[in-house]
Amino acid sequence: MGVKLINSRRSELEILADILSKSVDGAKKTEILYQVNLSYIQLRNYLSFLIDKGLIEKETDREGKTLYRTSEKGSELLEKLNEVISLLD
Repeated sequence: MGVKLINSRRSELEILADILSKSVDGAKKTEILYQVNLSYIQLRNYLSFLIDKGLIEKETDREGKTLYRTSEKGSELLEKLNEVISLLD
């Protein structure tokens, strides 16, 4: 994903798409944190937003650990974000 809207940093669209794509099969917060390369506070804010909008669901695995999984609505958004990002490249 190479969209750079204003400056050389990733756009919020890219960050949202990255989080949603890393969470498709379910991921722990630390996995998302490192793979998407965000600070803990940034990740917490993005996850809160995505959960509030119903784009990511919070669940517990067999070991009692919290997983974040992209919801059906989140998968639909991810497809559209990828289309938009590819148009802007």
